[in-house]
Amino acid sequence: MRKILGLAVIPLALAACSSEQGSTTETTSVVRVASSDAKSEETLKQRAHELDVLAAQRQDSKAWEMYSQRCQAQIGDLHTYSIILDEFFRGRNPNYTGVTVKVNGSSAQVVSTDTDPAAPASGMMPRTWTFIDGQWVFDNC
Repeated sequence: MRKILGLAVIPLALAACSSEQGSTTETTSVVRVASSDAKSEETLKQRAHELDVLAAQRQDSKAWEMYSQRCQAQIGDLHTYSIILDEFFRGRNPNYTGVTVKVNGSSAQVVSTDTDPAAPASGMMPRTWTFIDGQWVFDNC
């Protein structure tokens, strides 16, 4: 379980949101991608933010769907993922306020800012996203 926890904690801190969108605690719905370019940097920013919002709001099954098949296989199943989220958010109040994205072809590195004082330091480490089957998926496992 410790190995799985280490794999999944990294993704959650990966948030993506601009300061204009507000914090995840204020967000009640997920912003849908407006860009017609599914592979664009802006689309990735929106997808990464969406993952953070879903995870923070404990919409586990929807967040789980944003992980690559490879990561899902490494974590195991939705139940295990939910346990990981329980641990990751225990004692936390996530507040994602910014994101930096660096796209290189079909791969990208995403770094998010979470102003929650209880956020782990690993939250500022780059996370990998990959463009697979026409959409960005979280692939940092």
